[in-house]
Amino acid sequence: MMIRKVFLVSFAVSLAFLIGCSDSVEEPDLDCTQSDLAVSVASSTEPNCSTAGSITVAGSGGTAPYEFSIDGTSFQSSTTFSDISAGTYTITVQDSDGCTATVAAELIAGPDGITLNLSSTDAECGSPTGTITASATGGDGSYTFSLNGGSSQTTGDFTDIPNGAHEVEVTDGDGCSATQSVIVSSGTSWASDVMPIIDSNCAVSGCHNGDNGSIPNFTVFNTVQTGAENIKSRTGNRSMPPSTSGLTLSNDEIELIACWVDDGAQNN
Repeated sequence: MMIRKVFLVSFAVSLAFLIGCSDSVEEPDLDCTQSDLAVSVASSTEPNCSTAGSITVAGSGGTAPYEFSIDGTSFQSSTTFSDISAGTYTITVQDSDGCTATVAAELIAGPDGITLNLSSTDAECGSPTGTITASATGGDGSYTFSLNGGSSQTTGDFTDIPNGAHEVEVTDGDGCSATQSVIVSSGTSWASDVMPIIDSNCAVSGCHNGDNGSIPNFTVFNTVQTGAENIKSRTGNRSMPPSTSGLTLSNDEIELIACWVDDGAQNN
């Protein structure tokens, strides 16, 4: 898909597209494949029917400080994830350069606890074509499943799912339950789909290339990622780019940005 030119405007409380940028030669991006960033599981506590579990991780290498995520979307400075159910998780560490690393963490249920396992298939950007499959072990062995707080069903298969973060809950016959989040990805790429909008039209001389300390530096991935939800909101309501620029985003371009954000605004 050809990405039409988008200019970014001033950024005070929120990010916006700025107009009137000139072309320049950009410095090469940091190569995260050469980073020694890593994350490991330090400790965990098992959940049961009445008590939720926790996982504590530790980051190393890369460039501190670190942020951590257990769902690929929401990041926190704390190394501990509390109030979580048994299951297998992929925990991500992100350093100040925007580089990431992951580790798999399995939380095993204690007595009477339920272990919930989720898998998903991708959805097309802008189309609810994804699937989520849930399975459970433990408890009394009799389960019902619900998606995003919806009605319960005896099967763990969910279809026609849009991309983005979703939550599945399983409940057994004794009323014990477990919940877990999963991201249905659209496969939208930061590097090939979204970054060209920024690099070609915003991270240039006089704009978001770091020359002006009062303007966010969009050559730094973390800056774009931090404002991702705002970018999605403003492009969705067509206040970005501003009408005075004479530019208009197509519906496909708006969907592309939204899908990348809903996928977790990953550095992919």
